[in-house]
Amino acid sequence: MEKNDNILDQTGNKRPFSVPENYFEDFAVNIERRISSKKKVVTVPLFQKIKPYLYAAAMFAGILLVGDYLMMKTNPQDKMLVASEIVIPFMEQSDLLLSYVDESTLIEFLIENE
Repeated sequence: MEKNDNILDQTGNKRPFSVPENYFEDFAVNIERRISSKKKVVTVPLFQKIKPYLYAAAMFAGILLVGDYLMMKTNPQDKMLVASEIVIPFMEQSDLLLSYVDESTLIEFLIENE
């Protein structure tokens, strides 16, 4: 405790640190000089510029392919339509479609189109 008091008594109101002359006046000039001496022109290769876009395109293509695969796998009705077009001849398909239409709707359609 006594040692700390002695140090404070010895220094008094003196400032232990000093600033060089014209330090603040020449500060901006010195900084500009240092920055301009360290400036380097950096050339970025074309592949480095395009790389993020390639990654994004690959990601979207992967999402589309996986989504298409999952939709084909989980939608069995599409497979049934393709199979029905191959197996059932055209005339049988038209007969099948006509069986779903009631008689009064068919008569009204034929009258309107004459």
